[in-house]
Amino acid sequence: MTQNEPELFDLPEAAHTTPVIEDTPISPAQIASIRTAFDRAGIASMTERQQVIQSCVIRKISNIREVYSREVRQVLARIEGWGRTTNAATGSAWDNREEDTWIDKL
Repeated sequence: MTQNEPELFDLPEAAHTTPVIEDTPISPAQIASIRTAFDRAGIASMTERQQVIQSCVIRKISNIREVYSREVRQVLARIEGWGRTTNAATGSAWDNREEDTWIDKL
C-alpha cells in the first residue's frame, strides 16, 4: 500500500461523531393527561404523585415540568398500574377463575 491510499477502515471524522438528541420538554397537553390519569387513579397526594413520576424517570424531580416528553408514556403506564393489588391465590386456577364457565351456568 502506498502512503496516499486510504486504509480499509479509515472513515471520515464526521462518521465518528454521534448526533446529540435533545430532550423535548413536556407539553401542556401531556401535563393535562398526566393530571387526569392521577385523578382517575385516585392519587391525590403530591408526595405520592412525585413518587410515581420519579419511579419512571429514575431521577430527582421537583416539578412535573421537569419530565421530558419522551417519558410521558412510561409515567401514564405506571399511574395506571399504581396501587393495583394482586390478591394472593388461595385455591386452584379453577377456583380463582374470573368468569363462570358453561359448567357453572348449568
